[in-house]
Amino acid sequence: MKTFLFSLFFLLASVPVFSQYKAIVELNKNSSLSILVETNMMNFSLVQKGDKLLSTPVAFSANVQKNKLFVDHNKLDIDVRGFKSDNLIAQGEFYKLMMVDKFPRMNIELLQFESGAENSMNLSCGTALLSITITNVTRKYEFPVLINAANGLMRISGKKKLSITDFGLTAPRTLLLGMVKINKQIEIDLNLLCKLNVKNNDLADHPAK
Repeated sequence: MKTFLFSLFFLLASVPVFSQYKAIVELNKNSSLSILVETNMMNFSLVQKGDKLLSTPVAFSANVQKNKLFVDHNKLDIDVRGFKSDNLIAQGEFYKLMMVDKFPRMNIELLQFESGAENSMNLSCGTALLSITITNVTRKYEFPVLINAANGLMRISGKKKLSITDFGLTAPRTLLLGMVKINKQIEIDLNLLCKLNVKNNDLADHPAK
């Protein structure tokens, strides 16, 4: 499920103290999760499309406390080989880097989301605390995200640089006879479109008289 859960941000403005929600999310096929790899000569991206990230709608529960969102049971299991690049050589080297034969899958989980304010472009912003697991090593990162709504969909976008060494990975020192050197920093780029159906448990448990 992952970061499209950030859509619940729009509920926070109307929640004074504490509320519980159940929701169903459907990820649009035009969504994507990209990884940017930098070298001394060129950069290349590996992209996983929305239909690979989440093929069917998923239900989850969430608690809202003031301006913070806590979500249960939302771990996303990702096929590393689902990341594709137009540069087949770079794609193959990425698979080697990620040790896909031994660790074919990675996990991402939203632990907490804290809402911010609107920026000058009328986009709502916030910070998401994500748990990322690669090669069975788990690390936590804060992702700054922007959220807006259009045509009945929520768009969630955010970028974060992190080091592959955090997960015990080591990039090849050189490629193509030593001419290309890979940077240990990679950038995660989230561009997610989702449809969200939310039910407030508090209202269901305490109907209006």
